Amino acid sequence: MRAIPGGSAVTIRVVGTAGSVLETIETAGHTVETTVPAAVEDGNPSIVVTVGEAALLAVARERPDAPILPVDTAIGPPADDRGAILAAIDGGTERTRSLIDVSIDGERVATALLDVMLVTSEPARISEYAIDREDGRVAAFRADGVVVATPAGSRGYAAAAGGPTLSAGTDTLCAVPIAPFHTQSGQWVLDTGPLALSVLRDEGDVSLLVDDSEYGGVGPDQRIRLTVERSVRTLHP
Repeated sequence: MRAIPGGSAVTIRVVGTAGSVLETIETAGHTVETTVPAAVEDGNPSIVVTVGEAALLAVARERPDAPILPVDTAIGPPADDRGAILAAIDGGTERTRSLIDVSIDGERVATALLDVMLVTSEPARISEYAIDREDGRVAAFRADGVVVATPAGSRGYAAAAGGPTLSAGTDTLCAVPIAPFHTQSGQWVLDTGPLALSVLRDEGDVSLLVDDSEYGGVGPDQRIRLTVERSVRTLHP
Protein backbone atom coordinates (compact mmCIF):
# COMPACT_ATOMS: atom_id res chain seq x y z
CA MET A 1 0.00 0.00 0.00
CA ARG A 2 1.11 3.60 -0.50
CA ALA A 3 -0.08 7.02 0.58
CA ILE A 4 -1.57 9.50 -1.88
CA PRO A 5 -0.32 13.06 -1.55
CA GLY A 6 -3.24 15.41 -1.01
CA GLY A 7 -4.00 19.06 -0.51
CA SER A 8 -5.11 20.16 -4.00
CA ALA A 9 -8.31 19.87 -6.03
CA VAL A 10 -8.65 16.68 -8.05
CA THR A 11 -10.94 15.43 -10.82
CA ILE A 12 -13.34 12.76 -9.59
CA ARG A 13 -15.91 10.50 -11.25
CA VAL A 14 -18.72 9.05 -9.11
CA VAL A 15 -20.61 5.84 -9.93
CA GLY A 16 -23.71 4.73 -8.04
CA THR A 17 -26.41 6.52 -6.08
CA ALA A 18 -24.29 9.54 -5.23
CA GLY A 19 -26.65 11.60 -3.04
CA SER A 20 -24.78 13.12 -0.10
CA VAL A 21 -21.45 11.80 -1.38
CA LEU A 22 -21.62 14.10 -4.40
CA GLU A 23 -22.37 17.07 -2.16
CA THR A 24 -19.49 16.18 0.17
CA ILE A 25 -17.01 16.14 -2.71
CA GLU A 26 -18.34 19.29 -4.39
CA THR A 27 -18.27 21.37 -1.21
CA ALA A 28 -14.62 20.42 -0.73
CA GLY A 29 -13.79 22.17 -4.02
CA HIS A 30 -13.10 19.16 -6.21
CA THR A 31 -14.24 18.75 -9.81
CA VAL A 32 -16.78 15.93 -9.82
CA GLU A 33 -19.17 14.29 -12.28
CA THR A 34 -21.45 11.28 -12.07
CA THR A 35 -20.98 8.60 -14.71
CA VAL A 36 -21.53 4.93 -15.55
CA PRO A 37 -18.97 2.12 -15.12
CA ALA A 38 -18.06 1.88 -18.81
CA ALA A 39 -17.18 5.60 -18.91
CA VAL A 40 -15.28 5.98 -15.64
CA GLU A 41 -12.02 6.92 -17.36
CA ASP A 42 -13.47 9.63 -19.59
CA GLY A 43 -11.49 12.77 -18.85
CA ASN A 44 -8.71 10.88 -17.04
CA PRO A 45 -10.03 11.29 -13.49
CA SER A 46 -7.68 11.25 -10.52
CA ILE A 47 -10.09 9.15 -8.44
CA VAL A 48 -13.20 7.06 -9.11
CA VAL A 49 -15.70 7.02 -6.23
CA THR A 50 -18.16 4.12 -6.13
CA VAL A 51 -21.25 4.20 -3.92
CA GLY A 52 -22.58 0.76 -2.97
CA GLU A 53 -21.27 -2.72 -3.64
CA ALA A 54 -22.87 -3.10 -7.08
CA ALA A 55 -21.11 0.05 -8.30
CA LEU A 56 -17.78 -1.10 -6.85
CA LEU A 57 -17.98 -4.49 -8.56
CA ALA A 58 -19.00 -2.99 -11.90
CA VAL A 59 -16.16 -0.44 -11.85
CA ALA A 60 -13.59 -3.01 -10.72
CA ARG A 61 -14.42 -5.09 -13.80
CA GLU A 62 -13.50 -2.06 -15.93
CA ARG A 63 -10.04 -1.93 -14.26
CA PRO A 64 -9.59 1.87 -14.30
CA ASP A 65 -6.10 3.32 -14.04
CA ALA A 66 -7.32 5.68 -11.31
CA PRO A 67 -7.73 4.36 -7.76
CA ILE A 68 -11.25 3.49 -6.59
CA LEU A 69 -12.66 4.96 -3.39
CA PRO A 70 -15.37 2.48 -2.30
CA VAL A 71 -18.14 4.08 -0.25
CA ASP A 72 -20.94 2.17 1.50
CA THR A 73 -19.23 -1.21 1.14
CA ALA A 74 -17.52 -3.63 3.51
CA ILE A 75 -14.12 -2.19 2.55
CA GLY A 76 -14.94 1.53 2.58
CA PRO A 77 -16.45 4.32 4.68
CA PRO A 78 -20.22 4.89 4.93
CA ALA A 79 -21.79 7.54 2.72
CA ASP A 80 -22.53 9.81 5.68
CA ASP A 81 -18.93 9.82 6.96
CA ARG A 82 -17.88 13.08 5.34
CA GLY A 83 -14.57 13.19 7.21
CA ALA A 84 -13.45 9.74 6.11
CA ILE A 85 -14.40 10.35 2.48
CA LEU A 86 -12.48 13.62 2.30
CA ALA A 87 -9.52 12.13 4.19
CA ALA A 88 -9.28 9.41 1.56
CA ILE A 89 -9.49 11.93 -1.29
CA ASP A 90 -7.08 14.44 0.20
CA GLY A 91 -4.39 12.07 1.46
CA GLY A 92 -5.59 8.50 1.51
CA THR A 93 -3.72 5.22 1.31
CA GLU A 94 -3.82 2.95 -1.73
CA ARG A 95 -4.22 -0.81 -1.51
CA THR A 96 -3.83 -3.26 -4.36
CA ARG A 97 -6.82 -5.58 -4.77
CA SER A 98 -6.43 -8.85 -6.64
CA LEU A 99 -8.93 -9.78 -9.34
CA ILE A 100 -9.82 -13.39 -10.14
CA ASP A 101 -10.30 -14.11 -13.84
CA VAL A 102 -12.72 -17.00 -14.35
CA SER A 103 -12.37 -19.18 -17.45
CA ILE A 104 -14.34 -22.15 -18.79
CA ASP A 105 -12.85 -24.24 -21.60
CA GLY A 106 -10.12 -21.64 -22.11
CA GLU A 107 -12.51 -18.71 -22.47
CA ARG A 108 -12.65 -15.97 -19.84
CA VAL A 109 -16.26 -15.54 -18.80
CA ALA A 110 -16.07 -13.25 -15.78
CA THR A 111 -13.84 -11.34 -13.36
CA ALA A 112 -14.28 -11.28 -9.58
CA LEU A 113 -13.16 -8.72 -7.05
CA LEU A 114 -14.66 -10.62 -4.11
CA ASP A 115 -15.36 -14.30 -4.69
CA VAL A 116 -16.20 -17.19 -7.00
CA MET A 117 -18.65 -19.92 -5.99
CA LEU A 118 -19.92 -23.24 -7.22
CA VAL A 119 -23.15 -24.03 -5.39
CA THR A 120 -26.04 -26.41 -5.80
CA SER A 121 -29.03 -24.60 -7.23
CA GLU A 122 -31.39 -26.36 -4.82
CA PRO A 123 -30.73 -25.59 -1.13
CA ALA A 124 -29.28 -28.42 1.02
CA ARG A 125 -28.57 -30.59 -2.05
CA ILE A 126 -25.03 -31.99 -1.76
CA SER A 127 -22.62 -32.53 -4.66
CA GLU A 128 -18.94 -33.46 -4.72
CA TYR A 129 -16.35 -30.81 -5.56
CA ALA A 130 -12.60 -30.68 -6.14
CA ILE A 131 -9.98 -27.95 -5.89
CA ASP A 132 -6.81 -28.44 -7.93
CA ARG A 133 -3.57 -26.53 -8.44
CA GLU A 134 -1.02 -27.05 -11.18
CA ASP A 135 1.03 -29.27 -8.84
CA GLY A 136 -1.88 -31.49 -7.82
CA ARG A 137 -5.13 -31.77 -5.95
CA VAL A 138 -5.77 -29.58 -2.92
CA ALA A 139 -8.93 -31.33 -1.76
CA ALA A 140 -12.12 -33.12 -2.75
CA PHE A 141 -15.23 -33.03 -0.59
CA ARG A 142 -19.01 -33.33 -0.55
CA ALA A 143 -20.84 -30.11 0.24
CA ASP A 144 -23.54 -27.72 -0.89
CA GLY A 145 -20.81 -25.77 -2.67
CA VAL A 146 -17.37 -24.18 -2.54
CA VAL A 147 -16.29 -20.54 -2.43
CA VAL A 148 -12.90 -19.06 -3.35
CA ALA A 149 -12.40 -15.52 -2.07
CA THR A 150 -9.85 -12.74 -2.39
CA PRO A 151 -8.80 -10.74 0.68
CA ALA A 152 -11.48 -8.16 -0.24
CA GLY A 153 -14.12 -10.90 -0.35
CA SER A 154 -12.98 -12.98 2.60
CA ARG A 155 -15.39 -11.16 4.94
CA GLY A 156 -18.40 -12.12 2.84
CA TYR A 157 -19.70 -15.55 1.83
CA ALA A 158 -16.38 -17.21 2.74
CA ALA A 159 -16.59 -15.87 6.30
CA ALA A 160 -20.22 -16.98 6.58
CA ALA A 161 -19.07 -20.48 5.60
CA GLY A 162 -16.46 -20.43 8.38
CA GLY A 163 -13.45 -19.27 6.37
CA PRO A 164 -10.54 -17.09 7.52
CA THR A 165 -10.23 -13.34 7.06
CA LEU A 166 -7.33 -12.46 4.75
CA SER A 167 -5.33 -9.27 5.14
CA ALA A 168 -5.59 -6.70 2.36
CA GLY A 169 -2.63 -6.66 0.01
CA THR A 170 -1.59 -10.27 0.62
CA ASP A 171 -1.14 -12.52 -2.42
CA THR A 172 -3.53 -15.14 -1.09
CA LEU A 173 -6.94 -16.67 -1.67
CA CYS A 174 -9.09 -18.71 0.69
CA ALA A 175 -11.10 -21.74 -0.40
CA VAL A 176 -13.96 -22.86 1.84
CA PRO A 177 -16.58 -25.63 1.49
CA ILE A 178 -20.17 -24.45 1.91
CA ALA A 179 -22.14 -26.64 4.35
CA PRO A 180 -19.82 -29.68 3.95
CA PHE A 181 -21.15 -33.20 4.55
CA HIS A 182 -18.21 -33.85 6.89
CA THR A 183 -17.69 -31.02 9.36
CA GLN A 184 -13.90 -31.56 9.33
CA SER A 185 -13.56 -31.04 5.58
CA GLY A 186 -11.14 -28.16 6.15
CA GLN A 187 -10.50 -24.77 4.59
CA TRP A 188 -7.43 -23.57 2.75
CA VAL A 189 -5.37 -20.42 2.40
CA LEU A 190 -3.61 -20.62 -0.97
CA ASP A 191 -1.22 -18.50 -2.97
CA THR A 192 -2.55 -16.80 -6.09
CA GLY A 193 -1.26 -19.40 -8.53
CA PRO A 194 -3.83 -20.86 -10.95
CA LEU A 195 -6.62 -22.94 -9.42
CA ALA A 196 -9.28 -25.18 -10.92
CA LEU A 197 -12.70 -25.94 -9.47
CA SER A 198 -14.70 -28.92 -10.69
CA VAL A 199 -17.83 -30.91 -9.92
CA LEU A 200 -16.88 -34.56 -9.39
CA ARG A 201 -20.36 -35.88 -8.75
CA ASP A 202 -23.41 -34.00 -9.94
CA GLU A 203 -26.26 -34.90 -7.59
CA GLY A 204 -28.16 -31.73 -8.44
CA ASP A 205 -27.83 -28.68 -10.66
CA VAL A 206 -24.70 -26.67 -9.82
CA SER A 207 -24.38 -22.95 -10.62
CA LEU A 208 -21.35 -20.71 -11.06
CA LEU A 209 -21.60 -17.40 -9.19
CA VAL A 210 -19.04 -14.62 -9.62
CA ASP A 211 -19.39 -11.72 -7.20
CA ASP A 212 -23.00 -10.59 -7.55
CA SER A 213 -23.86 -12.45 -10.77
CA GLU A 214 -24.81 -15.99 -11.81
CA TYR A 215 -23.12 -17.43 -14.90
CA GLY A 216 -25.19 -20.54 -15.52
CA GLY A 217 -24.82 -24.22 -14.77
CA VAL A 218 -21.64 -26.28 -14.45
CA GLY A 219 -21.45 -29.99 -15.23
CA PRO A 220 -18.97 -32.72 -14.23
CA ASP A 221 -17.18 -32.40 -17.57
CA GLN A 222 -16.21 -28.75 -17.00
CA ARG A 223 -13.28 -27.23 -15.10
CA ILE A 224 -13.52 -23.69 -13.82
CA ARG A 225 -10.04 -22.15 -14.04
CA LEU A 226 -9.20 -19.27 -11.71
CA THR A 227 -6.19 -17.04 -12.33
CA VAL A 228 -4.97 -13.93 -10.52
CA GLU A 229 -2.95 -11.80 -12.93
CA ARG A 230 -4.71 -8.43 -12.75
CA SER A 231 -5.64 -5.99 -10.03
CA VAL A 232 -7.20 -2.65 -9.19
CA ARG A 233 -6.23 -0.04 -6.62
CA THR A 234 -8.56 1.10 -3.87
CA LEU A 235 -8.27 4.24 -1.77
CA HIS A 236 -8.82 4.43 1.99
CA PRO A 237 -8.69 7.10 4.74
